Amino acid sequence: MPLPSTPSGPDQYQGPSPVDGAAPLSHDAAPSADAPRTAAPLVDPTVLADMVRDFSDPAVVHRFARDFSATLEGKLERLERGIEAGDATGAEDAVLSVTTSAMMVGAVRLNQAARAVHGMITADDLDGARRAVAPLRACAADTLGELRAGYPENPEPSTVPV
Repeated sequence: MPLPSTPSGPDQYQGPSPVDGAAPLSHDAAPSADAPRTAAPLVDPTVLADMVRDFSDPAVVHRFARDFSATLEGKLERLERGIEAGDATGAEDAVLSVTTSAMMVGAVRLNQAARAVHGMITADDLDGARRAVAPLRACAADTLGELRAGYPENPEPSTVPV
């Protein structure tokens, strides 16, 4: 059973992308319509925890998460501009920037949603990519909320997660 390239519904960005470069599911492996879907976590805390272990100062990880949060809107705007202008190369560059930075900060669902948009762009489906930007933005907002909860703007040294 083929999977649609743009799932419908408010939880569109929660599942794995059918166009993320992975091989299609076999008929036996396809989820049934009545099987519950479990969403990937918004943020994988082990990614940031690993970074904390890699640096002697946990504030470095805080700054990294804060910088990701501060630059995400600009990346999404650049993606939208590229799509609206019909510039597949510019849109692809922007969406790859989102996927890369999302992966680095552990933003699992955002990475999945951006990879789905990337698949649409590379398949020359800019209309599909245009429609997928709203769920991508919703996922980005949820991700930023979770990151800000874990990494507040002016943390006390004891509140930086370890």
